Amino acid sequence: VMMRLAIVSDTHDNWPLVVDAIKAEGNIDYLIFLGDYVSDGRQMEKALQIPTFLVRGNCDSYEDGPGELVVELGGWRLLLCHGHFYSVKETLEELYVHGVEEQVDFVLFGHTHQAYYREGKVVMINPGSVSKFNLMLNDASWGLLTLSKEKNEKNFIKYEKKTCQML
Repeated sequence: VMMRLAIVSDTHDNWPLVVDAIKAEGNIDYLIFLGDYVSDGRQMEKALQIPTFLVRGNCDSYEDGPGELVVELGGWRLLLCHGHFYSVKETLEELYVHGVEEQVDFVLFGHTHQAYYREGKVVMINPGSVSKFNLMLNDASWGLLTLSKEKNEKNFIKYEKKTCQML
């Protein structure tokens, strides 16, 4: 039995596009929004009607919400942050070390607008962005993470980068 998490970051007002893409994907259990525009994340939560975890990004200074969260789902531990406090545009080392210290399975971050996936002691995931600039470059994306409902020895994990195109 699986749980499916839609991971979204850096929508910069283009949230309806991602909502359509997520709805087309069918059964999503959770929405994870990693900042830059938290208000978009809240609109998406209303539109999708699924449990949502949000963190603020560098463009969200006037918004409410945590800058970082550790979420536990079925024994899986996920660190959610935007990434700007960890200089992710220069290096991922600081954020990776933080994830190891927090004893998480996944570090989910945004900020760079570049999709990224790396396995290691901690799995690092950046879903990319659906900003207008990313759409122009034909590089707009979000992430779909599929996990076993209960973390166990025979862990089932699948990560897919999902693309969005302008309609």
